[in-house]
Order: sequence, then C-alpha cells, then structure tokens
Amino acid sequence: MTRHNVAMRITTLTATIGAAAVCATLSAAHAVAAPFPVATDVPAAIAAGYLQSAQNSPPGSNRWHCRHTDRDPVILLHGTAMNQAANLGYLAPTLANAGFCVFSLTYGQTSWSGNTGGVGNKDRSARQVAAFLDRVLAVTGAQKADFVGHSQGGSIAQLVAQLRTPRVGTIVGVSSPSRGTSRIGAITDRLPARAPGQNYWGPRQPGVAYVNLATRFDEVSTPYPVTLMPPAANVTNIVVQDVCPQSRVGHLGMAFSPTVGALVRNALDPARRTRVPCGGAEFGQ
Repeated sequence: MTRHNVAMRITTLTATIGAAAVCATLSAAHAVAAPFPVATDVPAAIAAGYLQSAQNSPPGSNRWHCRHTDRDPVILLHGTAMNQAANLGYLAPTLANAGFCVFSLTYGQTSWSGNTGGVGNKDRSARQVAAFLDRVLAVTGAQKADFVGHSQGGSIAQLVAQLRTPRVGTIVGVSSPSRGTSRIGAITDRLPARAPGQNYWGPRQPGVAYVNLATRFDEVSTPYPVTLMPPAANVTNIVVQDVCPQSRVGHLGMAFSPTVGALVRNALDPARRTRVPCGGAEFGQ
C-alpha cells in the first residue's frame, strides 16, 4: 500500500469517527430534550403532590432560563387547598412540551396549612402572585405574562389583573368562579378596586383577554354558569360539553383533561391551534 493510500484511509477513518461522535452527541442532546412526564391519574397525582414540599415545581415548570420570542410566559395557579405539584402535574408539562415557558408557585399558605396553599386571604394571595409575576417578567424580559388558573387560581389571576393591569395578557380560567357567590368567595376578601356590589374579583380590564373553560358537571364551582362571564369583546366562554358532548369531566378532572389542555393551548396561542381531542377517562370510557 502506498503512502498516499495510507493517508487517504486515515483521513476517511477520522471523518467516520468524527461523524459517529456528532451522531452520539445529537442522540445525547435528544435524550436530554425528552418530553416532561405528564400526570394522567388524577387521584394519584394529587396524592403524590400533597406529599411534596409546596416549593416543588411540577415537571416543566419554573425553567428560569426559558425564553420565547413570540409567546408570553405562562403562570399557572392552583386551586383551593392545593399546591402547585398536586394540581398542575398535567397542565405544566403539557404546556412545556408544547414549547411554552411555564412558571408556577404555591400561593395562599398559612401558618397551619403545611404544604397546602390556596387557603389564605385572597387579597394577600393576589399580592403574592403579583410579586411572582414581577419576578417572571424581570427574568424573562417579557412585557406581559398570561395566566392559567384552576378553580380559585383563575379568580386570583383576575385579582392580579387589578394590581398589574398592563402586565397581564390573557387569563384562562379553568372552572374558575367569575361572578356571584361561589364556595371560595368571601365578602371580606376585597381589593380597593372593587366597589360594593361589584364582582368579587374586580372589573374586567379592556386590555386583558379572558377565556373561561367550564363543565356542566362541575360539583364545586356551582352552578357552573358562575365560571362564565357576560359577553364582551375580550371574553370567550367555552363549555366543554359544547365541544365534546359526551364529556362527563368534573371540577378536579378539568385540570387533568386532554380536552381542556388543548383548549388552553389554543387560548394562549390562537395562531398555532392544536386539535381538541374528545375521549378518555373523563368520558366514562
């Protein structure tokens, strides 16, 4: 074999090894970028979340390095007597896997509530969440953030909109009381922005888009029309059974429903709509 042929073989072998190394690196990167695990068993997810610290984030949430050029960051808010891990194990990873920058916290803890949030004075909870919103915007450089709140979480987001109006883009309420006297409302929980006889959660802000997702089988926010808002240019009301007539999803199940997850995605990013599925455990199948 000539010296020239030896050199050619060495060059070819080097290139092959280099290509293999690149493929291995890409494979490793792909493994790191695997989807976040999504909780689908509602009782198991809630039970596991209650055993965790209130500071533990659900999968996909609070990635403080996350940036997006044409989507607002999304802040998820849990419901009454919950925490972020127990209530958001489906929505957080579902949105993160779809490319959203997701953030969450446990709000409304008291001296006696342990890992459980959503039980404190709602005005104080709103101010706690408003401070978290400030932090998210400062870190991400975004001008506004969107909120997705389950049950009380959506109502707290409406209160935050009274405190940080220019910094709130869209509020998606998932079985969230929006008017009247719900089981999580209290006449003493008022911000100065609300006048006597006015909605508990304050006036609708013209610059905020409100999307309300309801189920006719809600056993907590009852009657279910309290989770809807009067018609307005910036209000969208969706009842799950108008989309999927066979659905029997209840209050807790709304936060773990693939139907609701798709509706949330479409509300947050209507320019990139996803198909809304009908089926699964929430349909009694």
